[in-house]
Amino acid sequence: MASLRDLPIDAFIDALSIPCCYIDLDGDVLLWNEHATALFGWERDEVLHRGLPVVQHLESALETWSPLLLQYPFSTTAMTPFQHKDGSLVYATAYLQSFAIHDFSGYFLAFLPKGFGPLISTEQFNLLHHFQSMIEQSTYYLSADAEGVIHEINPMLCELIGAPNHSFIGQNWFELIHPMYENNPIAEKVRGSLLSDRIWNGEMPISSKRHATNVCWLNLTVVPILSEDGDVLQYTAFGFDVSDKKRLEREVEYLAYYNDLTGLLNKKGWLREYKAILQSTDKTEGLVHIALFDIDRFKIINESFGSRVGNELLLQIKERAARYLPESSVMFHPSGGLFGVLFLEQSKEEVFQLLRQLQYELQRPFRIYHHSIMLSISIGCVFYPSATNSLEELYTRAESALFKGKRIGVGTIQFVTKDMDDAFSRQIHIEKALYKALEEKHFYLEYQPKYELKTDRLIGFEALLRWHHDELGQIPPSEFIPLAEEMALIVPINNWVILEAAKQLKAWQLLVDQPLSMAVNISPNQFRSESFINTLRNIKQQLNLNPSDVILEITESLVMQQTEEIIARMNQIKRLDYRLSIDDFGTGFSSLQYLKSFPVDELKIDKVFLDDWLTSKSHLLDVIVHLGKSLNLHVVAEGVEDKEMLDHLKTTDCDSFQGFLYAKPMPPHRIIHMLTNQVDNKKH
Repeated sequence: MASLRDLPIDAFIDALSIPCCYIDLDGDVLLWNEHATALFGWERDEVLHRGLPVVQHLESALETWSPLLLQYPFSTTAMTPFQHKDGSLVYATAYLQSFAIHDFSGYFLAFLPKGFGPLISTEQFNLLHHFQSMIEQSTYYLSADAEGVIHEINPMLCELIGAPNHSFIGQNWFELIHPMYENNPIAEKVRGSLLSDRIWNGEMPISSKRHATNVCWLNLTVVPILSEDGDVLQYTAFGFDVSDKKRLEREVEYLAYYNDLTGLLNKKGWLREYKAILQSTDKTEGLVHIALFDIDRFKIINESFGSRVGNELLLQIKERAARYLPESSVMFHPSGGLFGVLFLEQSKEEVFQLLRQLQYELQRPFRIYHHSIMLSISIGCVFYPSATNSLEELYTRAESALFKGKRIGVGTIQFVTKDMDDAFSRQIHIEKALYKALEEKHFYLEYQPKYELKTDRLIGFEALLRWHHDELGQIPPSEFIPLAEEMALIVPINNWVILEAAKQLKAWQLLVDQPLSMAVNISPNQFRSESFINTLRNIKQQLNLNPSDVILEITESLVMQQTEEIIARMNQIKRLDYRLSIDDFGTGFSSLQYLKSFPVDELKIDKVFLDDWLTSKSHLLDVIVHLGKSLNLHVVAEGVEDKEMLDHLKTTDCDSFQGFLYAKPMPPHRIIHMLTNQVDNKKH
C-alpha cells in the first residue's frame, strides 16, 4: 500500500480522517472529503465548484484570510461557529494553509470540531503539516510525547536552531526557550492553556545560531493528540519565524516612545514609564516636580543655521543639562526644543535653585561647527500634590505655566500657583462637561430684542447661547466658547443654536401679525463646515420659514481674510436667501476698502464706538453709520445702554438698535409674554 506521503493531494485529503477541503481564491470548493460531509451535512456534489457553504459571510472571511496567508504560511482560528446544512451551528477550530495545486492557487482547510477525540491518528496529523506540498513553505515542526519530550523534529527547525536533529531527541521541548527568558513563566502559560483550551498559539523565544545577536521568535501552534479515552498521546507544534516582525515591533515601539535624535523618552514614553509615580507618592510629604524647559525661538535657530546645527545643539543641551541635574531626576524630550525633567525628593526651594542653575548653564554659549550660539531658556514647573492626580494633567499644567511665562517675556521661570492650579482644574472640568452638554441638553438660548430706531418698534431678536452647569453654575460664553472651538465641538453646538433659534422664530411669528427676524452668531469654523450649509438647507425645507428672516452674523475678522473660499461661501448662503451681517464692525483693520465687494445685508456697529462717542463725542460713530447707509446696508447699533446715546443715534441714519436700555437677553417665556402683551395693547 502506498504511503500517505506519496498520494496525490485529492487522494491525500480523502485519506485523512478529519473534515477537510480545498477552495480556490474566490471561495469555490475544489476538493471535499467524506468527513466534511459527515460534519456539515453537504454531499460532495452539492458543494463542488460552488462557494464554501460552511463559512458565514464568505466574502468577508476571504478578505481576512488573503492578507494573513500572504504574510504567514498558515493560520489557525479560535473556536468558530460554522454552518451546517440543516441551519444549525457546528463549532470547530479551523487550520488554514495557502498553497497551489497544479495551476490552481487556493486554501486548504481542516476542521477540528469542539471536543474532538480520536478523529485523527498521530501519523495523519503529522502528515497534515509534514506533507511535502505543504511544508515547502517556511513551516517549523516538532512533536513531543505527553511529558513534552521531543521524539521528532524537522530539518528546517534544526537548521534554524543550528544543531543536528539527534541532539534534540529526548530533550524537553521547553529547553528550546532562550536562556534570557528562563525566568519567564511562558512554559506554565503554555501548559495551562493546553490543559484548559487544548490548543495553544503564541510567540515563543528560542535559542538560534541564525539569530546570534537577537532573540529568535517563533509563532507556534501547539495541538494535543488524544487517545480514545481523551488522554494526551503527544503534542505537535508547528510555526514560523517572526523574528523580523518582532524586531520591527521593537523599532516601532522605540519610535513611539523615544525621541529618535536624543534617545530620551518622549512625552508618550515618559507618561507610560512613570504613570504610577503619583500613586507611590505620599500626598502629605511626597515631593514630585515636573519642569518643562524650552529653547526660545528654536525655530529661528534651525532656519538660520540649518537642521544639522539644530540637531547638534539639542544633543549638546541634553549632555550639558545631564551634568547639572541630580541623579534621582529623569530628563525626557517631548519634541523639538522642548525638554522635560521629573524631579524626585527635592523640595520646592531646591528645585527652584536647580532650575535657576540649569537655566544659567544652558544660556552659556554653545560652540557648534564654528558657530557660537547663545540661547534663551524659558521654564514652567508644577508641584505635586496638586489639584489633580493625573500625570498627564500635571504635564499640561507645567506646559501652561511655561506658555504663561513666555507671554510675560522670554527667559522666565514660572511655577504653577494655586490660582493657576484652580483655574486649570476648572478648565479641565468644563472641557469634560462640554462633551455631554449638547447631548444632555444643558445648553439653552436667551433672546435679546432688537428695535427699530425711528419708531421703537420690536423688529426681531438676537439668539445668545447660555450654559448652566449643575456644579459650576452659570458658565459665561466667553469662557466655554473658546474651549469648544479648541475641542472641535463648536460646529455641532452652533448648528444646534441656529436650528433651535429658527424653530423659536417660527413659533413667535405665528403668535403675532408682524414681521420678526432672528440673528444668530456664526463661528468661523462653523461658517466653513459643510454641515452648516446642510443645516441651513434643512431649515429652509422643513420649517416653512422664510430664510430672509434669519440673519447670520459673521465676524469682521473672518470677512477680512478675503479669500476665494470665504466669498464663495458667502455667495452660497445668499443663494439660499439668508441674510448676512458683519458683527463688531470697525474693530478690524483696513476693512472699509473691501466692504463694498462683500455680499452682506447688514452692518452691526461694535459697542466700543458708542462708548467712544459718550466719552469724547467723536464723529467716528456717525461716519460708520453714513458708510453703511451709503452702501445700502441695514445698520444696527449694539450695546445701547444710555438714553443720551439713543437720542444721538436717532439723529443719524442708523436703522435699529439693541441693548440693556430697552431689554436684556431673556428666556423664551418672557419673550412670549412680551409679544402677547403687545398684541393685547394693540387690541385696546
